[in-house]
Amino acid sequence: MLGRHQQTSCKERTLVTQEWKKLRVWHQSEKRRLKRAMNKRFRRDGKFKLTGSQLSMLG
Repeated sequence: MLGRHQQTSCKERTLVTQEWKKLRVWHQSEKRRLKRAMNKRFRRDGKFKLTGSQLSMLG
């Protein structure tokens, strides 16, 4: 964590931004993957009905 008067260099800011973007892309793809898997299971079981708690888990 930076102190009150410390500053980051342009290069450091770029690296941090790139890592945040990578993390967000991974998180979005993981959400899609889990949703597809859940839908596949529901279709297989023949009861495609989402409850409130399942929707909240998806984010």
